[in-house]
Amino acid sequence: MAIPNGTRFIGISQEVDLTERKSNYLNNLTEAYTFPDDFNASSYLSYAGTMLNFGSNQLSPLGGYTADFGTIKSPLGQIGFVIVNQDCKVASLGWQWCANIQISTAAGSNKTLIFKISTATVGGNMCNPALWTDYYITTTIDTDTAPYPGFVEDVSALNINVPAGSVVAVTALSSAIFQNATTLEANVSITLESV
Repeated sequence: MAIPNGTRFIGISQEVDLTERKSNYLNNLTEAYTFPDDFNASSYLSYAGTMLNFGSNQLSPLGGYTADFGTIKSPLGQIGFVIVNQDCKVASLGWQWCANIQISTAAGSNKTLIFKISTATVGGNMCNPALWTDYYITTTIDTDTAPYPGFVEDVSALNINVPAGSVVAVTALSSAIFQNATTLEANVSITLESV
C-alpha cells in the first residue's frame, strides 16, 4: 500500500477499536495503517564494477572476466566480488562494453559472450571455483551484432538468494580470446533486493 507523502501518524495501540465515529467528512480524510505491514517497502542495493583486460587470456578462477567491485585485483587470478551483510536476492544485472573501439574490432568475428552470477559463503578461499554456485542469465552477446553492446536484465526469476554473510560475483565468459584485448574494459552493475 502506498502511503501518500506528507501523511501524519498517531500511534494507537492494537487493542483500540478503530471504528470511525467522527463525521463522514473527517472519516473520508483518514486511513488506517498497520505497522510494520504497511511500511515494508522493498529496498535495493546497487553495486558498480569493471571488467579489466576484457577478452584477454587473463581469466579469473571463475573461468572468465570477473568484475572488480571497488578496487582492481592484483596480482591477476584473483576474484572481485560484493560482500553482502543482509539477506538479499539478486534483482538485476547490467553490462556495457566501454572500450573506445567496437567490440567486433577487439574480438574478431564470431565470438559469443555468456554471463553468470556466482555466490559463495564468506570465509573460504574465494579463488577456489568449487566453493561457488553459478547462475547463468539469459542474455548473450554475439560480438558481430552491435558495435558497443550492453544490456540490463531482470534476473529476479532466477531466485538467486544471497544470505547475509555471502559474496556475489559477476563473470563474462567468452567463446574464444579476443584478438585485441590488452586494455579493454566493460562496466557492470548488479542490484540486490533486501528480503
